[in-house]
Amino acid sequence: MRARDVLSSFLFVLLAAGLARPAAAPGATLRVAPGPGALAEAIARAAPGDTLVLLAGIHRGPVALDRRLTVRGEPGAVLDGAGSGTVLDIRADGCRIESLEIRRTGARVLTADSGVRIRESGGVRLAGLILRDVLYGIYAERCGGLSIESCVLTGRAEPGAETADGNGIHLWYCENPTVRNCSVRRFADAVYLSFVNGATVEGSRFEWNARYGFHTMYCQKNRLAGNRFAHNLAGCAIMFSNHLDVTGNDFIHNQGPRTYGLLLRDCSDGVFTGNRLVDNTIAAFLDGSNRNHIERNLIQDNGWGILLFSSSEGNEFAGNAFLNNDYPVALDMRYTENRFDDGRSGNYWSENAAYDLDGNGIADVPYSPVSAFAFLSKQYPDLAVLAKSPAVAALSVAERVIPALRPSEAVDRYPLLHAAIHAPAGPIREASEAKGSPAWAALFSGLALVGALGLAAGRRMG
Repeated sequence: MRARDVLSSFLFVLLAAGLARPAAAPGATLRVAPGPGALAEAIARAAPGDTLVLLAGIHRGPVALDRRLTVRGEPGAVLDGAGSGTVLDIRADGCRIESLEIRRTGARVLTADSGVRIRESGGVRLAGLILRDVLYGIYAERCGGLSIESCVLTGRAEPGAETADGNGIHLWYCENPTVRNCSVRRFADAVYLSFVNGATVEGSRFEWNARYGFHTMYCQKNRLAGNRFAHNLAGCAIMFSNHLDVTGNDFIHNQGPRTYGLLLRDCSDGVFTGNRLVDNTIAAFLDGSNRNHIERNLIQDNGWGILLFSSSEGNEFAGNAFLNNDYPVALDMRYTENRFDDGRSGNYWSENAAYDLDGNGIADVPYSPVSAFAFLSKQYPDLAVLAKSPAVAALSVAERVIPALRPSEAVDRYPLLHAAIHAPAGPIREASEAKGSPAWAALFSGLALVGALGLAAGRRMG
């Protein structure tokens, strides 16, 4: 008994000593002044959980983090890669990089030279960063729970240069990342996601990129909310990605010979609601995309409103407002299983001269949004030069009088008399990124002035 009592007393003393031990001290804060090798030396001395505060000035990269650290810049702090490789390479879970300017990566696509590169590291947070003069902005692979917030990224690509290299935010095999309140411009793609699931992208601006504002391949259950995609070759090119939630975004001013506001290739079972698709060559293009719900969107002032390939079926369009598009809807098939109403109400069509005798807000006659000329122009694009000709206007009248002339069975059975728009408020028109007026505008303005003066002089002489 005595030995047992001694053992119990010994264990009690050990336990009491453990409980009495003070809690581990929080991570230390190290202030790092600019200087050759100073930042790399501070990283080497830091313990996991420490915070490095970079003082104002230019800190030399490239540098790498191989343990959990917080790196925070004071106003004026710059991490400069001197044009060589990746500036900041992260290979540890839980790192935080905040309030820092990062610039001057290398130019090699093969090594993905990036402002920030993150590999196999979970829970990394990037906030308040300014990245400029970079090939790739943020490049991450196999990183779960990545958070990118309030960052401004500017690349090297010229808008419209389709052969440009380097993406702003490039994520590969990442689960549940978040991109919030960011601005990304002058990259090949502002955002590129490959095998990324559960992403949330919201409140951001993706403008003036050489190719796409947003590009996905093989992604599932991603959400886009409250973003602006403008002045890109295509606002969004979403491919082989299902169960999308696309809400309250602006797809505007994306123009060119094959330019889309929203391109869906093999994307099914998504919800697209409350978006504005304005002033695009093609507002939305669907190919191999099925069972999507496109509801309460503004589709205005586009060349083509909705362009549907025969590979897409079961999509439902309801509550949308189609305003002043050259061709509201174009199909490449006569029969379609896509619906242009939900069984109770349809869409508003500015071209529809509708009447409503019972005053219920729904036109008394179904409306076919696919005109014979739109159907032909889809097959023979050169015919578009005749779009406003008297012959095409006469054909449109004939289609209304003789339904048999309609080229497609697509019909809105309950067309709305009034547009009910549930899209985000804010300006649509904006100035060009280029400063000043282009030379051709000045030339034509001058010619117009000369012509007006000549006409006035001719009248006085007469």
